[in-house]
Amino acid sequence: MSNFQEHINTLITRLSATPTRIAHRTTGWNREQLQTSPAHTAWAAQDILAHLRAADDIVTPRIYMVLTRENPSLSAYDERRWAEIARYARQDFAISLDLFTLRRAEVVMVLQNLDSEAWERIGIHEVLGSVSLLEIVQGLVEHEEEHCTQLEAISWPLSSQLL
Repeated sequence: MSNFQEHINTLITRLSATPTRIAHRTTGWNREQLQTSPAHTAWAAQDILAHLRAADDIVTPRIYMVLTRENPSLSAYDERRWAEIARYARQDFAISLDLFTLRRAEVVMVLQNLDSEAWERIGIHEVLGSVSLLEIVQGLVEHEEEHCTQLEAISWPLSSQLL
């Protein structure tokens, strides 16, 4: 197996791990814990999941566009505004996580079946310019891992820190 293919496999493994990381970290949390931010500047688990779902809503279609068209235009969106419009932070956490998990399984299946040439396909992002499929997926993975780490840093009880 080439170094490139090993990198791709690792990237897909990391991408597929996000829903599991969220589920493991939040298992047993009650509604108050899911909706309480641990500090004035930190997000609650509900907010983190809402943000990740919005980012996924934006980025996953880019993956499909790059795979199905030559040099497609990729619009820029504000994932925070997207989450607000979709009202993800107000949805039931378990249902929201289930939907995120199912959608992730679909895109992982697609990515697992790509050849190396597909990973080099390009889209034209309206702000970033030319971006490869590899760069799109890598950016998504890094973004999600940052927020999973943020979620994993929340510990209970936070009674002395509740707002």
